[in-house]
Amino acid sequence: MKKLRGGSAALVAFVATVPALAADIGGAPTYKVPSAVTSLWGGFYAGLGLGFRGSRTDATATSETVAGAPQNLADGRPTSASFDGLGFRTSAFSGFNWQLAPQWIAGLEGDVGFADQSTTRQSLAFSPGFVRFALPPDSLTVKTEWDASLRARLGFLLTPATLAYATGGIAWQRSYINSNCANCPGLTFSPAVISASSIQVGWTVGGGIETALGGNWFARAEYRYADFGATPFTIARTAVPASGFNSTADKFDLKIQTHAASFGLAYKFGDPIVAGAQAAMITKAAPIAMSWTGPYLGLGLGVRAQQVDTAATSELFGVALIPLEKNTVPFNGTAFRASPYAGVNWQFAPKWVAGIEGDAGFADRTVTLSGYPVSPAFGTFHESADSLVVKSTWDASLRARLGFLVTPATLLFASGGAAWQHDEVISTCGSAPCRTLFNLSPSVITNSTTKLGWTLGGGLETALGHHWLARAEYRFADFGTSTYAIGRTSHFAPSNTVDTFDVTLRTHVAAFGLAYQFN
Repeated sequence: MKKLRGGSAALVAFVATVPALAADIGGAPTYKVPSAVTSLWGGFYAGLGLGFRGSRTDATATSETVAGAPQNLADGRPTSASFDGLGFRTSAFSGFNWQLAPQWIAGLEGDVGFADQSTTRQSLAFSPGFVRFALPPDSLTVKTEWDASLRARLGFLLTPATLAYATGGIAWQRSYINSNCANCPGLTFSPAVISASSIQVGWTVGGGIETALGGNWFARAEYRYADFGATPFTIARTAVPASGFNSTADKFDLKIQTHAASFGLAYKFGDPIVAGAQAAMITKAAPIAMSWTGPYLGLGLGVRAQQVDTAATSELFGVALIPLEKNTVPFNGTAFRASPYAGVNWQFAPKWVAGIEGDAGFADRTVTLSGYPVSPAFGTFHESADSLVVKSTWDASLRARLGFLVTPATLLFASGGAAWQHDEVISTCGSAPCRTLFNLSPSVITNSTTKLGWTLGGGLETALGHHWLARAEYRFADFGTSTYAIGRTSHFAPSNTVDTFDVTLRTHVAAFGLAYQFN
């Protein structure tokens, strides 16, 4: 959690420090215009955004009663589970800007985002604390739906047509839970399905870059982090008469944080953003004061959201091949990411730029699922001392780029090529059944791999002077499926165990960058 909040603070600091850097550039502007260029960013605006929302969601059991009697949650069972997820997000936003000074903009903005994202944990029929009898298809699902915010903004004009801003305020998130007790056991509890929803109130902070496209239109790239605290939920079921079971009530807290990254297009009402004839010169002038050709070196800050699914394919217990129920287990997560990058551009036509770029990203995201000592199929004992961990660390890519100069100072580009992702899978078998009943060893097994895949994305880059380039970028990467085998020896018949499962990995990266071009 500290790393995630640290990542948000770093991005806001990045946006906040760009104005000082822009003031120190001291070079000629990127286009030839009169020195008295006027920016008119004040006024109402409205727009639409597209992007993704990564949710960091944890469900933690707080109490459990059976027939009215409190149960001991410190008996070795897992009491929390991750329901992280990622969803495509569309948003509508509107606001009002005040131009406080020639280079300073303040404003208020509201938005509503729509993303339908759900994560399901099998074998959790009531809550993370109730796992005694739970087997697939028993499940607990957490779903995040619409979100909204009302925020203040403060921005600095890096150029008359480019605004860097920070934003923060109040936020809302609608969440939904679904408990499915289809096998609990023999349908002896009622109701089988329980659903509940909540609108959580929290805070959000972030930043972005906006650039004028000509006239009243401008484009933006934005990142925001939001924290909605913890919301209590209760799942209560009545035992069917003559079943021999007692009624139960489980209470747990649902804690949600989100990361939202989006690109937007907006229209400002009233006067054009850069006034009159000067706006036409900025839009139509040939890029003679700066060439986009040349090598460059930069640093990016952002987030990497991973979509990881594990699925057991086989389990060998001694000489017996155990049949497996289909049980895909998610290990999603979002982490702060830092990425140096370097490349070279060729401006082969007045409005077209091609290039090659490489980058290396560093993000440490570990997702732990307690109660699974060997593989997603081996969860018989549901002890918190047993766990399966998926950890993603560094990534890299080598890509081709093709861009179109929307204005002489603003490049809209697409990017694609090869990508690499390093990840680790760690199995810990530390419970009493693992250590004493079956005497399985080794206790901890680590597998690691560097997976080759492909990546595709795009972004917006704007010139701040002869040499400095600011950018916002999104990329998707697919690394396919890796197969892992976890084998342990035992002194107890039927001897050894071998579990085989597949791990499918995809990532979404959103980043802001600042680069120096050598030309």
